[in-house]
Amino acid sequence: MTCKKPTSNPPEWNPPAPSTVYIKIKNIPYETFKARLNEGLVTTELDQIRYRLERRIYCCEVCSKHVNGYCVITNRKVEPGWICKAFVPKEEFIYLDSRPGSETSPDFRYLSETGLRKNYLEGEGPEESNPKSTESLYEEGVILYRQGRLRLALEAFDTVLSENPRHFPALFHKGNTLLKLKRYEEALETFESASRINPDHPGLWTNTGFALLKLEHLRQALEAFERSIFLNPVQKNAWEGKEAALVRVRKCEEELKEFERLLERNPEDADIWFEKGKLHLKLGELEKSREAFEKALEEKPENAEAWHLRGKILFETGSEKEALHAFEMALRKKPDFSEAWYEKGKVFLRLGNPKGAENAFKIAADLSESKGTKAKAETARARVERSGSGQK
Repeated sequence: MTCKKPTSNPPEWNPPAPSTVYIKIKNIPYETFKARLNEGLVTTELDQIRYRLERRIYCCEVCSKHVNGYCVITNRKVEPGWICKAFVPKEEFIYLDSRPGSETSPDFRYLSETGLRKNYLEGEGPEESNPKSTESLYEEGVILYRQGRLRLALEAFDTVLSENPRHFPALFHKGNTLLKLKRYEEALETFESASRINPDHPGLWTNTGFALLKLEHLRQALEAFERSIFLNPVQKNAWEGKEAALVRVRKCEEELKEFERLLERNPEDADIWFEKGKLHLKLGELEKSREAFEKALEEKPENAEAWHLRGKILFETGSEKEALHAFEMALRKKPDFSEAWYEKGKVFLRLGNPKGAENAFKIAADLSESKGTKAKAETARARVERSGSGQK
């Protein structure tokens, strides 16, 4: 929508519909907006925009078309409190907090790390019922997520989930936050929890597909994207994800054929068996992968990575004691192998040894140079610690 140059003074207050503001902010076609609306994905944001329009927080003063007191659309001098159909908020005003009780300006208060921690994470927010407080905190988390303050957003979603573990939007956004933080395994676990609550959410399956793609679980990623497209065929991201997964699956299949030809000439080549095992693992062919790693280890038992990957397969298929042995063998070959320490901690947990798990996670975190591995190990350790203290 555009505001035509008027022949007389424009109305002081002629706001656009909340849906129009949303479409302009997101820069999406109307058809995409309608699809999101039908899926219930825009309700919260529309309510926030409506709130800001009704209270005249959104006005010419914060419009991107307002420059030095003039509207670049109408080419007229305008009052700060006016508004017209052409309104689009400046970027810094898109995600402002407009709730009553703000500490600074009654009109505008930008979210700050201090404000979030003080008002919500420590439970000192406005006096209101607990459900509303939880919902407010969830909205704060979404805003922080969009501002790129991912660790604070994660804290907000975790606090919401500590009150209501079945809060699907918080689980969904927590998974997205972990995905952006490159903590792919934790993101996948979170999406799996969310899918048990709402298995028919297409966006959830799209993002599950991307987490699986990052973890190189290619066929599983493909299945997730296909499920998402089945639920909602009008999804650019899901189609792009499916295409990326298909390309990588086909590449793996071609490489496997080449390795088969090489093994016909040299069936004892440990390196080829190892690479073949990794390809089968990417394609979700666990039994073939385990056999390939075992063949590689027969010829080259010092391969710590092969022991580690074999252990992961054994753990996945329920052979915990054999998996523990494999991880211990990996650590004998490479004592500073942080991923093997982390996997060992997971085995200890399943075998009912929380103390051993806590120690393994601590070592994994201390040794890790990867932020993702360090974070997931620290999170796992903290979870075990909390669980242990809860039992005392």
